[in-house]
Parts: sequence; structure tokens; C-alpha cells
Amino acid sequence: MNNKTLAITSFNKNLYESYAFRFIESFDGIDLKVYSEDSFQVKTEKLYLHEEFVKRNSHIVTDDFKFDAVRFCFKPYTIAQAINEFGADYTRLLWLDADTIFFKPITEAWVDKNLHTKPALLSYLGRPNWHSETGVLLFETNHKYTKEYIERVIHYYDSDEIFKEKEWHDSYIWDLVRKQYPKKYFNNLGVSYRVPGGHIQAHLFGDSFDHTKGSERKAKGYSIENLRRPIKK
Repeated sequence: MNNKTLAITSFNKNLYESYAFRFIESFDGIDLKVYSEDSFQVKTEKLYLHEEFVKRNSHIVTDDFKFDAVRFCFKPYTIAQAINEFGADYTRLLWLDADTIFFKPITEAWVDKNLHTKPALLSYLGRPNWHSETGVLLFETNHKYTKEYIERVIHYYDSDEIFKEKEWHDSYIWDLVRKQYPKKYFNNLGVSYRVPGGHIQAHLFGDSFDHTKGSERKAKGYSIENLRRPIKK
């Protein structure tokens, strides 16, 4: 089967000016759709599915990422909206966090080799004794349970049931719902051992891109754990 993959991400004006501009400037390869979390427009689609959840819960303020439900709601809502808007046009949907800097084109061949290593509803990066790393998520749009899986995730937000869980960030919810399905529907690309800083993307894909997650990495513009990144001379 000839696959056609759509890459997606989301950000707002402040995030673009802070770091997401690096994503836009460095990304090349497969088709890309960028969703705007506010009125900012740089090659963007308008994200709207999140609006009611944010309106209801924007009063919740926390410094603990485990309970920052609003901050981490944009990814699942973007994925849900994209699968509805473009799922019929593509066989695969690839989420990439906006704080990613690319060193190589993300081509269909790259996705085949590195992510779509077997048929699966979702290919994800599992980590031992911790929640998954969800900076990279690859969905098969034509899998019989893909839409249902995403809809179950979104239900936790739309119903505010997320606030009944032990943690409120999206990685926890993706894992929670994933465990409601047979393992055979999923492709765990992670490793069974700990890697420096828990930075599994640097460990697996550091020669292709750098996920500058966290304030320190964003400020530096690179991840110290990524020893395979090209060094500018």
C-alpha cells in the first residue's frame, strides 16, 4: 500500500515567536498542516475544538505539568480536528510537537523506516515506569478503531472527566485510553531501559530532529542529550 502521511502541529503567537518558528523554518518533506491555537496565522489552520474546554477551565492555574490540563489540551484537540478534516485524504497522521527542530526531511520513506514499522492504530514512544513520550504520535487513519480511540481521549476533556484522574496532562490520558484496547492495535517504538533525561526522541531520532522540550532546552535551542545533532561550525 502506498501511504500518504500528513504531519500536524499546533502553536499560538507567543509560542511561534519563542520557539515554533524553528519548526516552520526547518521542516521539510511530507505535507504539513499547522493549527493555530489563537488568531495568529502563519501557514495555519484554525483550531476550534478546544474552545469550550479552555473557556470552562482557564481559571485552573498550576506550576505542576501533571495538573496543567488546559496547557496540554491542544494536542489531543488538534489531532481530533485534523483526523476529521483530513483523515480521508491521508493514510497516516503524524503529530510532531512544535518545539522540534529538523535536520533532515521527514519523508514517507523516513516514516516507514522509523515509525510505521508495523501496522498499528497508533505508533508511540513508550518509556519504562513513566508515561509515554507523546512528542511524536503516528496514527493510521483507516484503522477501524482510530477514530474511536481519539474520540475516547477527547471525551475526557469534553466531559471534564479528566479532572477525576490521577494526572491531567495529555500523555497520561493517551496512555489511559490506550490500555482500554488490545495491545495488538499499537506499536510501541520505545525502549525498556532509561535514557539520559528520559529524552527518548534524542536517543532514537537525534540525527533527524531535536525535540527541545522543557524551558532549558528551548532557551538553548538544542537538547544536551542529543549527541547526534549536527554541530554548526
